[in-house]
Amino acid sequence: MNFEFTIKQQHVAEQAQAIARDLDLSDIGARDYAGQFSKALFKQVINAGVGLWLLPKSMQGDDLNASELCAGIESLAEHCEDSGLIFALSAHLCACIHPIRAFGSIEQKHQWLPKLSSEAWLGAHAITEQQAGSDIYGMTTRADKYDHGFILTGNKHYITNAPFCDFIVVHVRTADAGNYFDFSTFILDRQTPCVSVTQTPHSKSGLRTTAMGDITFSTCQLSDDALIGRLGAGAPIFQVSMEWERVCLFALYLGQMKRQLKKTVQFLSQRQQFGSKLAEFQAVQHQVSDMYSNYESARLLLYKAAWGLDRGDTSGVSSALAKLAVSQAAISNAQMAVQLHGAQGVLSGDIERMLRDAMPSAIFSGTTNVLKNNLSTSLFKRLQADWL
Repeated sequence: MNFEFTIKQQHVAEQAQAIARDLDLSDIGARDYAGQFSKALFKQVINAGVGLWLLPKSMQGDDLNASELCAGIESLAEHCEDSGLIFALSAHLCACIHPIRAFGSIEQKHQWLPKLSSEAWLGAHAITEQQAGSDIYGMTTRADKYDHGFILTGNKHYITNAPFCDFIVVHVRTADAGNYFDFSTFILDRQTPCVSVTQTPHSKSGLRTTAMGDITFSTCQLSDDALIGRLGAGAPIFQVSMEWERVCLFALYLGQMKRQLKKTVQFLSQRQQFGSKLAEFQAVQHQVSDMYSNYESARLLLYKAAWGLDRGDTSGVSSALAKLAVSQAAISNAQMAVQLHGAQGVLSGDIERMLRDAMPSAIFSGTTNVLKNNLSTSLFKRLQADWL
């Protein structure tokens, strides 16, 4: 068993490090305070090479797998203090680009993917509704078939990237049989008639430099070629998107925790109290050890889940374990980092911002409680089948 990065993973990580270090983040404090997403920085990252990461090789792309994408996102987050930017980018890659790559027709790939790389189009993945968050079966936004396509009607809420998006991947109800095949997935231009997006992003406590908004579809007409995959295939497309989000997107928290550890150790090695450096106190050393243990444990679970995705595992077990571990570690480590920094930990800056940015990790892409329910259900089935 080899835990070292492959040559390609190492190359992607080094590329991401160079891209991150070239970003001008001098205004991160002001943008975080104002809740402003920087589309200019997003375009810079895309144009620097990230736009090729998920493009197929037939389109001169890098065609990264899950393990390689995790290496890139972790490295970006380690060297870039704008976690909101990396979150917006990761959601775009995992939940918008990957579904087109994995399930889109040849025509859809040639229609959409070049825009996403050469023109740095930003995607929004629209699934959540006010009464349908974790409960996908509560979805009411629907697409009804007519002679020349579909009529899309309904509202989506709390959608990452919505206020600044150029295109939308949306999951809707297309039947009412009460089963897995009631849902379908569509892709459309944000400028499609009868589509309206909130212009002012929601104000949030964390990930403030990611824009979140709502989308309304008012009897929006879509042609048949807007359908990704087959009619009724939306649930498996959504499931795969969530698998990639729960694994690859959460690599950003690995990078954030590593950046956090470095800053914390540097601070503790310099700050003195009672005639000694803070790093020399045993209680402090134990907290730093806990932070590192949390990071390494979560990292192992996440890369194991990525390894499983690359081998076709979409059972949801490994991804749930990874998301639970990473979110818990990110929140716990951020709290300890604030505590260890004392007054400086609660002043505006990267340390307190990382705590605010970590808190939503237990909610998006499946809440902690829902994932534990799903995990226990799978666990009992596996135990009963003597397959664990």
